[in-house]
Formats: sequence, structure tokens, C-alpha cells
Amino acid sequence: MKLFTFRLATLFIMLILTSCAALNPNFEKPKVSVNSFKILPRGSINPTFEIGLRVVNPNSIPLNLKGMSYTASIEDNKIFSGVANQLPIVQAYGEEDIKLNAQADLFGGIRLFADLMKKRDTPISYTLKVKLDVGTFALPIYITREGNLTIPTTH
Repeated sequence: MKLFTFRLATLFIMLILTSCAALNPNFEKPKVSVNSFKILPRGSINPTFEIGLRVVNPNSIPLNLKGMSYTASIEDNKIFSGVANQLPIVQAYGEEDIKLNAQADLFGGIRLFADLMKKRDTPISYTLKVKLDVGTFALPIYITREGNLTIPTTH
């Protein structure tokens, strides 16, 4: 009886995994970009930022976002991180703007300020990491954006 139960459970799990893969074998990662960034007026020593993200869904099914976590770093100094759970549904082949409030990491900001005060001839690197949670039975979607910012030099 135990062997029959084990085989039935294994068959059930394989069926679920196969059906999930068959439902959307061509799923593309959504694209996430920063489209606005501003400091919010607060009376705290630790600034709060409003970050505008644009999420583009290149798939034929809507993205029902349950939650999101994010981290931004400049020159390997974590500047801010946070989570959000009241997110819009990104329709199939659609896009949505999402506003996030994030408080700066005070020590990361101090280290960044010290790094930026040094004379530099190289661009400033940044990294944005986003994890999108699309529900209980789907794996989270991880997106990393990396690049360089060039600060013009004055002569």
C-alpha cells in the first residue's frame, strides 16, 4: 500500500510540473527599468526616496504581482532596499508604472559619499536587483540591471 501511495504521489507531482511547463513554455522575463527617482521631503537625517519603476510584460498572460523586493547599490555600496506588496496586475503585453518608497541605508550612503569625494577617472557602477513574486505555485522572477554612470568632469 505504501508503494502504491508513493507512486501515486510521484505521478501527481510529475503531472503538476509537466502541466505548468506546458502552459507557458515561452515565458519571457518581464523588463524592469527605473523611470523616476526623487528625494521625498522628510525631517529625518536618513533620506527617503520615491523610485518609479516601469514593469513591461512581454508575455501572453498577465502578471499578477503578489510582492516585490528590491535593492540598489552604487559602487558596491547598498544605497536602499525594500519590499512592496500592493502592486498592480501587469496585463498581457502591457506595462505598469510602480512607485516605491525606500529609505536610504545610512552607512551605505556615507561610504558612497566618501567614495565619490575621491578623484575618479572611471565611471560609477550601479546595480538594481528586483525579485518579483507572482504567486504560490510559480517561481519568483529575478531581474538584475547593471550599468555605469559617467559624471562629467569640470576643467
